[in-house]
Amino acid sequence: MKNLKKNLGIGLLLAVTTLSWAQNDSKINQTNGWLSYNGNHKLTEKWGLHTEYQNRRNDGFKNPMQTMVRLGLDYHINKEIMVTAGWAHIETSAYGDFAKQTPSKYNDHNFSEHRIWEQLAINHHDIGRFSFDSRFRLEQRYSQSFKNFGTGLTNNYLRYDDPEEGYWKLRHRARYRFRVQVPLTSAKMEDNTLFLAVADEIFVNVGERVGANVFDQNRLSAALGWRFNKQSNIQVGYLNQFSEKGDGISRENNHTITVGYTHNIDFTKI
Repeated sequence: MKNLKKNLGIGLLLAVTTLSWAQNDSKINQTNGWLSYNGNHKLTEKWGLHTEYQNRRNDGFKNPMQTMVRLGLDYHINKEIMVTAGWAHIETSAYGDFAKQTPSKYNDHNFSEHRIWEQLAINHHDIGRFSFDSRFRLEQRYSQSFKNFGTGLTNNYLRYDDPEEGYWKLRHRARYRFRVQVPLTSAKMEDNTLFLAVADEIFVNVGERVGANVFDQNRLSAALGWRFNKQSNIQVGYLNQFSEKGDGISRENNHTITVGYTHNIDFTKI
């Protein structure tokens, strides 16, 4: 119970901090739509395969923002703890008001990123109808660069591409998410149940090549979900993504509609 109160306190602090930063005059408000699929597929009693696809859109669902494919290998230490390691590919488009305000040839291209990631997921003890989980994630991000180094966009924002890094720039990031889920139409989470999921996740830049900001972004979300069965559910909700750009000045406050589908396959029973 003590750890639960501590985790809830951290989540509340992150949410309040996000709302406080969102009052900054340098922020840009945008509306986005994110579609996603997730699956954790059991291969043996201990091992599994993680699959994920996301299609993120800007200006509602109108314009491309980002697509991502993520794969990973799961290992279940026990029923409460799972570790995962894997690879992801992200394609980011020049999107929204920030790109319009800083016109340059960078805005004419998509940017690719290859990402190695490691994760620790913990299912905490339930309290009544409420279930809680934590997710810690480390990311090694190889972002695509340009060969003409040191191009300036504005007086306040300079993009320095280090020649020593070459065509791909390596950056490191750490993430922590705390989530609460509660069934609404049943006393416990079972088949054909409507449920509520609330989560907060903070991202921080770490390592030697942190730019103007350690804080990267925060995501506060709430979604209604329908559990079809143990293997599948769908969730529709709202996510507030507050993101600080690499200049340490410009910020995005993204109001996001999320639609996510989860489908897990137990290959040990096939």
